[in-house]
Amino acid sequence: MALAKEMYSANRVNLIYQLLKNEADNGTPKEYDVKVDELKVVSRTNDHERFYSHEEFVLPETRNITINIYDSKSHRCTRYILLLREEEPSKQELSGIEKSINTKMLQERKKWEYDQLKKEYDELKEQLDESEEYADALKTKIDQLEAEKSTKSNKITDTIIGLAGVLLANKPNALSGIPLIGDLLGGSKDKQLPPEEQCEITVEETECTASFQKKGTPKNFTGEITDEDEQNLKEALHPFFKPEYIDRVGQIIQYLFMHNPFIDQTIKVMEHAINQGEQTKKAA
Repeated sequence: MALAKEMYSANRVNLIYQLLKNEADNGTPKEYDVKVDELKVVSRTNDHERFYSHEEFVLPETRNITINIYDSKSHRCTRYILLLREEEPSKQELSGIEKSINTKMLQERKKWEYDQLKKEYDELKEQLDESEEYADALKTKIDQLEAEKSTKSNKITDTIIGLAGVLLANKPNALSGIPLIGDLLGGSKDKQLPPEEQCEITVEETECTASFQKKGTPKNFTGEITDEDEQNLKEALHPFFKPEYIDRVGQIIQYLFMHNPFIDQTIKVMEHAINQGEQTKKAA
């Protein structure tokens, strides 16, 4: 069965009628029938004069007109469905359309989710690469700082030991009078020598003088720094200070050696001066 479905037009109806008339005029009339919606208004016939009688049944709410033109006496036909209004899709068609839309939406959603996941993956991978680079750089910096710390610590310790060796080579018990040097070289409170071998420091009013009394100390020791001690001290300070500062730094160390109780006060004065200098720079 051939099927033609199109919107209703008077020209199409007239052409179908003319076809039936021509066949009848040629002595080969064709059988046909006409339905208005589901109602058959012209039963199967070969009388073309009855064709337009279907128009009596066409109402404003009529949806379509169906014309079947048969081949000979068989049930094979060509069906013309002329629509007087737009067809509303059937439930089956709606179900098919809805299914198609849902399938398309699901595909689009999956594509969108994939794109989002790929974007997040790329961002996380970039962050991971940056974190790994940062971790490597941080490890290198930590190793460098550890090496520098070890080197600086050794330099400072070596300097203190060198200074102590210059000033107290023959007076090891005097280390207890200088806390920092004493701690580094074993002169802390937990490891003090027996009382008979310890040094005594006396402080009178605002002036402090250090006198060392130890059993076995040479009689000619006066507790003063000799020219040789000063020269050795300058050589020990040379790697750490510019030449123009060495004499003054040496004088400070000698003074603090002879006046230990002023060490803490000196540090506080220096810290105060440094803080004042930094505040002045920030204000400028």
